Amino acid sequence: MLDRKSRLQVPLAKPRPDIGSFLDTMLGRKAPARPPLAEYLVDNIIMKPILEMMGRKWVDTGEKDEYMGGQMDLTREGRGTVNAFLDNVIAFWLAMGYDYVRVEISLPLPAISYVVMDTARVDEVHNRAWQSMAEGVITTWEQFEKYPWPRVTDSCFYMHEYICSHLPEGLGFVTCHAGGVYEHLSRLVSYQGLCMMLYDDPKLFKTITDKLGGLLAEYNRRLLQFDGVSAIFQGEDFGHSTGMLISPGAVKDYFLPWHKKYAQMCHDAGRPYFLHSCGKVDAVMEDLINDVKIDAKHSFQDSVAPVIEWKKRYGDRISLIGGVDMDVLCTYPPDKLRQYVRHTIEECAPGGRFALGSGNSIPSY
Repeated sequence: MLDRKSRLQVPLAKPRPDIGSFLDTMLGRKAPARPPLAEYLVDNIIMKPILEMMGRKWVDTGEKDEYMGGQMDLTREGRGTVNAFLDNVIAFWLAMGYDYVRVEISLPLPAISYVVMDTARVDEVHNRAWQSMAEGVITTWEQFEKYPWPRVTDSCFYMHEYICSHLPEGLGFVTCHAGGVYEHLSRLVSYQGLCMMLYDDPKLFKTITDKLGGLLAEYNRRLLQFDGVSAIFQGEDFGHSTGMLISPGAVKDYFLPWHKKYAQMCHDAGRPYFLHSCGKVDAVMEDLINDVKIDAKHSFQDSVAPVIEWKKRYGDRISLIGGVDMDVLCTYPPDKLRQYVRHTIEECAPGGRFALGSGNSIPSY
């Protein structure tokens, strides 16, 4: 049992990352005395004051007016700014006790987004972008043909190359294409348009899906050529609080074959494939485990099922990442939160195949 008097004091003065041990834990090869830490995303607004507390100077990059995940438009940023930003990102993940750096970047896939001021109580102006639910940029075959589909070239991987060449000893790099096939499809055609197209024009639906799937396959092929890339940790939100965003059958027919391909690519390259998917995705979990062959699942909500229940159901077959419910993380007082976290560790850590972190991410709020 974990020593209840122990305290992890961060930022760490002498971090000792061990990506090999992290991967051994995730793949069920060892059960460490203390579960590793893991996170999917950390907002810049959270990183900034911690880095400044460490004596580092924060480097601002331009506000994004349309993006997915960690997309950065290198045509707007000087390489010096990008390098300094990435140096800070590496320093943050290292000092906060993680065994890897987590960065994800999207290909340029323009869609309709709405930018609003972040309502979180932060000390500076900070934007958030929201995709349109009803307006898509591709609703017809003509629009599909005219869309500025990107090419996967060496220039898409400048940030990955920089991170891999600047990793301290023991620190890995866990990445993916920011946004999965389903997520980008729902951006390009809108969620409402996606639901209608699935029935009104399934051929166009599949054509767009396969176009995106092929782009991400080539993107992953390039990622796996970097020795520093330790794992692919793909985001793909299939669910909401009470069910799937589209029918389980459609997810299995159109999207899981692509994830199966990505997982196989990872396994052929000797890397694990982790999946982040929010919401209630019970209807496809057996497919994700037995057919896609994911190595770990991330994103848990107590309103769907606490991670402790996931551990009981699936912990002997896949690893579980995160688990501290976002509402709990944001609203519990410190002592009550500490009790919740330690109970989660005591129930999920035995036997390995568990890494501790938030149920979703560390956002600005």
